[in-house]
Amino acid sequence: MTYDSQLQKLRLYYKEHQKLPTYEDMRHLFGCKSKSTAFYAINKLVSAGFLKKKGQKLIPGPHFMSLPYYKSVRAGFPSPAEEEASDRMSLDEYLIDQPNSTFFLKVKEDSMSQAGIFAGDIVIVERSKGAYLNQMVVVNLEGQMVVKTLKQAQGQFILESAHPDYPNLPLEDYIHHGMMGVVKGVVRKL
Repeated sequence: MTYDSQLQKLRLYYKEHQKLPTYEDMRHLFGCKSKSTAFYAINKLVSAGFLKKKGQKLIPGPHFMSLPYYKSVRAGFPSPAEEEASDRMSLDEYLIDQPNSTFFLKVKEDSMSQAGIFAGDIVIVERSKGAYLNQMVVVNLEGQMVVKTLKQAQGQFILESAHPDYPNLPLEDYIHHGMMGVVKGVVRKL
């Protein structure tokens, strides 16, 4: 049994039970006849960073949710496919630089659709002490969080929509008091 097939089984178990199986459960899950074979397989997963030992229990390691990462795919003419992944990647590691100051927001309207953010998308927001012009930001305007692009017009900061049906919003003093963070990424299920 390979890492990937063992990980698939562990991830399914983890998703269903919200915990990892016991050593004995893993023996059955991996189809190992002996405890020593299961222990060897588990130690290989620990060494690779997929699992981590915490006392007598196993917990997900830093690479538990990482997936195979292929270097490239053509969007034009077909080319021979590379069969092997060059690396592994976790979306958390790729999208989130500061986990302690990052949160997600689900977008409700299409005011940013021409910037590639649509209703139903999830924006990844990193709390920040400030933002720069032309950055996409989330601001709390009187209890309503909005995502817009920070701009300046006629010496005043504004929040610019990316759809003609939505007006730009003057920022006034919200830049200091209502700034929630800077948009670092967008997640969309197709």
